[in-house]
Amino acid sequence: MKKLPESLQTFRSFQDFQIFINRNEGEWRMPFEWHEPLEIFYVISGRGKYYIENKVYLFEPGDLFIIGNHELHKSQLLNQEPFEALIIMFDPALANIVQLNDGLDPLALFYERTEAFSHQWKVDPSIRPKLQWCFDLMMEEYGRKEGYSLRTIGSLLQWLLLELKKGYGRNRRYNQIESWNGIHLKPVVQHAMEYINKCYCENINLSKLSSELRVNPSYLSREFKHNTGFSVIEFISFKRIWHAKEMLLYTDKPVTQIAYQVGFNNVTHFHWMFKK
Repeated sequence: MKKLPESLQTFRSFQDFQIFINRNEGEWRMPFEWHEPLEIFYVISGRGKYYIENKVYLFEPGDLFIIGNHELHKSQLLNQEPFEALIIMFDPALANIVQLNDGLDPLALFYERTEAFSHQWKVDPSIRPKLQWCFDLMMEEYGRKEGYSLRTIGSLLQWLLLELKKGYGRNRRYNQIESWNGIHLKPVVQHAMEYINKCYCENINLSKLSSELRVNPSYLSREFKHNTGFSVIEFISFKRIWHAKEMLLYTDKPVTQIAYQVGFNNVTHFHWMFKK
């Protein structure tokens, strides 16, 4: 298995299953990421662009993507048009909660890939109501106050994965829309990202980071922006906000404590950055 930059790993505190609506607009951007849970991404509204490993896709409502747990990926706005997507994240073990000796592997789509494989499935309008029915049941179960049943979620997930297997079995081959060879981080950029990943909660800036890495600040700033699309300061802010999101999701800590713990010395500034 290839070694991926730890600085780009997200959903570190993930447990079992999540389903949520992702709304992106305005100045929103994301760097490349990877995570241990598997992902299903279903476009509800708007258009955008998706980078997955060395492939690029344009998406619109009704498009669905499946993303493996060690695939670098990012979505982005297209011409500043907002988009909305339903996201399902799940532990691979959850897909096998109901065991049958029928020779079918519900996760084969995520691992058995060829060069021609397309992550994108343009779901036929006649099938969308069935998928939406499943999504609605998952959302209802996941939102129960007393907590969701793993068996219920697992059973719904198995049904969904079998529907995806049928759909992707009829799917078209990958059609390249632009030249893209994937992300290749320069060593100095990767070292900078790893340092930020470890020290994001400290008072770090371009000058301190350059000093730690023993490189010229202008050189580091230029290479970091060119290689990632983010300035050093933007990436530091991204790491802080991402960790804050996970703490808000998975802990009972108050917002003020979280803000200081991830590196903000001003709660008002934290609120502004979080909203942005």
